[in-house]
Amino acid sequence: MKRYALSRPLALAISHQVVSPARTVFDYGCGRGADVRLLRKSGVIAKGWDPYFHPEEGIIPADCVNLGYVLNVIEDPIERAATLEKAFDLAGKALIVAVRVDQALDTAAEFSDGVLTKHGSFQKLYSQEEFRKYLGDTLGRQVHMASLGIAYVFKDSEAESEYLAQLSLYRPTSFREAVRNAFSKDRTAQRYLSLTRSLGRTPLPAEFKGLARLVDRFGSIQRVERIASSLLDSDTLASAREEKRVNILTYIAMLRLQGLTPPPVRSLPDEVQADIKMLWPSYKASIEAGTDFLFDLGRPGRIEQECKQSNVGKKLPDALYIHKTAEPQLSPLLRLMILTARQIVGEIEYDLVKIALDGKKLSFLGYRNFEDVAHPELVYSVRVFLPKATYDVRNYGASQNPPILHRKETFLDPLHPRYAEFAQLSAQEEQLGLLGRPDIGTRNGWEELLNSRGLKIAGGSVVSGAGENGFER
Repeated sequence: MKRYALSRPLALAISHQVVSPARTVFDYGCGRGADVRLLRKSGVIAKGWDPYFHPEEGIIPADCVNLGYVLNVIEDPIERAATLEKAFDLAGKALIVAVRVDQALDTAAEFSDGVLTKHGSFQKLYSQEEFRKYLGDTLGRQVHMASLGIAYVFKDSEAESEYLAQLSLYRPTSFREAVRNAFSKDRTAQRYLSLTRSLGRTPLPAEFKGLARLVDRFGSIQRVERIASSLLDSDTLASAREEKRVNILTYIAMLRLQGLTPPPVRSLPDEVQADIKMLWPSYKASIEAGTDFLFDLGRPGRIEQECKQSNVGKKLPDALYIHKTAEPQLSPLLRLMILTARQIVGEIEYDLVKIALDGKKLSFLGYRNFEDVAHPELVYSVRVFLPKATYDVRNYGASQNPPILHRKETFLDPLHPRYAEFAQLSAQEEQLGLLGRPDIGTRNGWEELLNSRGLKIAGGSVVSGAGENGFER
């Protein structure tokens, strides 16, 4: 079967800029060579070797070596460790390792320290913690978890610090930034901003004739006002400086958390050097500030204080829940906590983050069709225990009565494009007295309530005439 997309380990490595056209790649155990072919097509110099499909190719060193799903199929533990060590010896900058950590083979027969599949082939299955420990113990290096079952082990410290910089210094443009950019370039919006400045407040509908056009382009009147207020904030420059400061502190804290020495300032990008010079009297002072920032994470009561003071997210007695798109609005310390958890489990798909007020636990929650279903079902929860650097997974995919969400807008940044839409549904449900019962947190309880009232959810609204179960899927 021909593959037309890179395997997940290499696709992630490209997204994290561990692999790029500036670095050579050797795929150690390349199978039929699909990844090699696709890497070459994208401009990366790549070669591969496989004992069955490409034994004629040479085993050669490269900047990055990929050992994808090879360790799983080596039965002999001594041979397995030797293969891992050989792969690391070949890597000039980084080794990418992937193993199978899913539970699909749990029912297979036990064999050696792995299992035999129904086809008779050997598979060594790992937990994430076992995988990390095995790599660290065998290679004697810091292990970076890129995702479940995917890890990077760096040989070159500069490449390692560049990877951490990608995680903390450079953030993709958020929807908040994108909508502000679009608003500031819109001619009608420019006139609206000008009038707002002259009035010292947002204009009334009667004072600005183009308001209907802005609402049509950017959402409700309330959303237009929020966007304008964010653009006219007198502290916009100070906010930008603070964002840069936080990113650099997070980068230094992540280096310290990994036991790495911050690189020489001259090895940092020019723009980062300029930011450090603007914000601190010296590079040494920035490193000291980053170290203090990391220690703040472990101070008793700090996480609880930050959660309770958060301007975004849903606050419950024991935790703060927030949608992933609102993470940039969290305090620096809470963002560092999320980044720390990602270092344990790697990159996973999720919708909400649950931050425990005790500062010891954080969960990534994945829902089925969060954006498009009025009350999405919980599919899985990945709970990370920060002090022990461990995690567990709870899967609700096959549950007959999974937890569901209500009041989706409470998890979002108010500038989210669908905030008003979600809030309108919640207000309607509140008026109908649907949100007061204690048993509506699961699908069955919610369906029972809707059916008993002859209601259903359709098109983002509550309407009369329940269907088969009164619940929009």
